[in-house]
Amino acid sequence: MEIYDITRYLHNVRKKDGSANPIIGEDELGVTATLSYLLEDNNFVIKAYSGTGKTVIMEAVFGLLPKEYYHTIEHLSETAVWYDADNINRARFIAIPEAQKLPEGVMEVIKTWGDGRAAFRKKTDVTIDGVVEQRLAPKYVFMCVAVENSKGSSYFDAELERRCMIGHTNPTSKQTDDVVRYKLLDSAVPKSFMTTMTDDEIDGLRQHIVDAIGRRDDEDAILIRNPCAPFISEAIPTAFPVARSKVIYLLKVINSVGRFYPDEIMKVEKDGVTYGLLTPKHTWLGLRIYLNSFINECLHMPSHGTDLLKLFPDTRIDKFGLAGSDIVKMTSREIRTAAKRAGLPFTKLDPVLQGLLMTGFLEEKEEDGKKYYYKSPLLRTPESKIKWSELIQETKGFVREHYPEVAEEYIERYCTDVKAICPFSGDEVLITADASDAGSIEVVAGEFPEFFKFKEDWEWTDKNEWDEITFLLNVKGDYGKEEVKTIKSWKLGT
Repeated sequence: MEIYDITRYLHNVRKKDGSANPIIGEDELGVTATLSYLLEDNNFVIKAYSGTGKTVIMEAVFGLLPKEYYHTIEHLSETAVWYDADNINRARFIAIPEAQKLPEGVMEVIKTWGDGRAAFRKKTDVTIDGVVEQRLAPKYVFMCVAVENSKGSSYFDAELERRCMIGHTNPTSKQTDDVVRYKLLDSAVPKSFMTTMTDDEIDGLRQHIVDAIGRRDDEDAILIRNPCAPFISEAIPTAFPVARSKVIYLLKVINSVGRFYPDEIMKVEKDGVTYGLLTPKHTWLGLRIYLNSFINECLHMPSHGTDLLKLFPDTRIDKFGLAGSDIVKMTSREIRTAAKRAGLPFTKLDPVLQGLLMTGFLEEKEEDGKKYYYKSPLLRTPESKIKWSELIQETKGFVREHYPEVAEEYIERYCTDVKAICPFSGDEVLITADASDAGSIEVVAGEFPEFFKFKEDWEWTDKNEWDEITFLLNVKGDYGKEEVKTIKSWKLGT
């Protein structure tokens, strides 16, 4: 079983009636949510605009679990949650599809859970003519929050947010186009045409996840340690102190990767405690899955803030250290117009602008009675600078020093010709000496012609008869007329 099978599952999610309901264009979010929430004790939140698929992703994640494993909390009054205490206490996981609709008292319970504490209340029991104490055992929750909802935003404050791992959906028009194209094709072809994962394969993935959860919950479960962890510091942006707390979520994602591959975890006993050692492969996969989102969280980026920043050209610094004369400044109206053209669904732009101002990514200036915004010349979104060859060498030395009992076996098995299956493409990749970051790798299998924009587009074209309309409806990439001609010529051998 590979993490890529989770991506395949997301593309083959079905409704209760058996009809297709795939997760399109949200591979990173879907895989992150599945691994980090199910295989690591972790609160997970999807903050996104209504209609962008956040609840569908949640349902897909819980679709990998037996029904008895989870309980859903919806639209409860402040007292109703206590009447449902037995069901909540029995559940391993808690789903909250619309957190912004929950009353403040229930949100306080969730905050208490976020601290790892049980929630209590006292009530009068007329059957015994006395007072009894009710208890809600601490739970890890999966919540969806509509960001345009002001009530939800007020409850989901910084205090609660620091207790959670945050994910965002893709709200762009390109994403909407992809979803619409899929639904149009789905309405036109037989069901089997849209299915790329069998029921048996999905059942196998479910069982694999359940087994991994069982090992996680076992009282004799191993303690995870990552010998690579000290050497990924350059990938962590420290511009804001929030990185101090958010780094735990990056480590949890890497840990969850290891739990997905239990046979690749090397066990070693120290002072009567059994530890499981993660590997460079696990570390690379974790960064490949979560690094982009992690950076945004460390920088305290507001919801879809990176999408908005892309509307601004970079601001250059002159020789005096000031913004250059060619600075591009935009009013809020101009930003809104540009956002609409880019397909961004900003119904309330001001909170996003204020968030970008507070974090320093945007600056503002008043001219002629108007307020203008421009991209900061001093702050850039950092990228991973990890040199994987160096990381592997440093990991070897670390293991020799701290885990000498298994060092040579660990190095031979996990630090030589490090290969992995990309979690999103299914390609086999080699983490080579020139790989500078989690996305810079050498493809050693699954190569395809360069005029295809995605491997999936090549695979679809290769196995199906040529029809231009069906091709355009089914592929992920956007292709112009000349590009389509090239692909047609390749397919037909003309």
